[in-house]
Amino acid sequence: MCGWKASVDNVLRRHGTPRQTEPASTPETIKDQQSSGGSPQRSINARRHPASDQDVNRVSVLRAHGKGPRVPIERTIEADAFLSTIDAAAPEAVSACEGWTTHEIAAHVTGIAMEVTRHLEPYLQGEPVPKTRSFEEREALLQALGHADLLRRLDSEETRMRGLVTEVLDREPDVVIPWTGRHMAVAKFVPHLRNEHALHRWDVAGEDDISRQLLGSDDLVDHSVGELGQILLVAGRKHDPDPDTDFRVRLRSDGHRDLRVLVEAGTATLAWAEAGADEPWIDIDPVARHVFIWGRRPDRHGQARNGYRRLRRCRRR
Repeated sequence: MCGWKASVDNVLRRHGTPRQTEPASTPETIKDQQSSGGSPQRSINARRHPASDQDVNRVSVLRAHGKGPRVPIERTIEADAFLSTIDAAAPEAVSACEGWTTHEIAAHVTGIAMEVTRHLEPYLQGEPVPKTRSFEEREALLQALGHADLLRRLDSEETRMRGLVTEVLDREPDVVIPWTGRHMAVAKFVPHLRNEHALHRWDVAGEDDISRQLLGSDDLVDHSVGELGQILLVAGRKHDPDPDTDFRVRLRSDGHRDLRVLVEAGTATLAWAEAGADEPWIDIDPVARHVFIWGRRPDRHGQARNGYRRLRRCRRR
């Protein structure tokens, strides 16, 4: 088994879900544990948090100005959970992602890490950044690997990618490079991979305790909207029964900002809504909203409410 394999309970315990019964570690309890020979690493609160865009940039700026040591970006909660789930699932099991199997999802996510590396290595050498390869091109050889070999490759490529992101951000915290026919801030690769890991884990495991912890957070949805607001709707637009008619609806989740699905002048996009506007809306819980904007259907009956017809039209976009 791979060294990062962990049970669902272990991931929940390590990363501090609201369901855990142990109190979160504080600096005082960590000190007590260390003095008594115990380990402070049982609580993720003591040593690691998901790296947000702001976290990555702030740490990188400090290092760039000689105000902090070079600290590699650690593996995120989402990556840990994804690796554990993929390791435990049957390779041939069909997922919720367009019928992909567990093995194909592992190849897809490995391919993303490899492609980021393929872009960052020449950039660090002062060479031109290559054109981004298609999913099919980068994943073909990976899908041909045996599943155990693929999981080892997934582990090593994710580690390698994080090291390169750290090195680039040490030099240039705000650098932007070519990516998929557009441009991407290198710091954005961290939340981008967090989204990929959390969503593709949901594809395999469905909505369990870990999915409810990882999905629906404002920072990951904000990255999806800011970086992929139009891209995420491209596939749905191909099936739009009335593509020339303007359309707008809010996806409303308690405790979160309203998110708008817009079709205007033939262009579809996602955008955060301004408060106070009187528009049609759909009540949808945060996890369901997150997977919905990435083209999935909510896992449980009743997660979307108040506006079935609007939801049906929205789904086609």
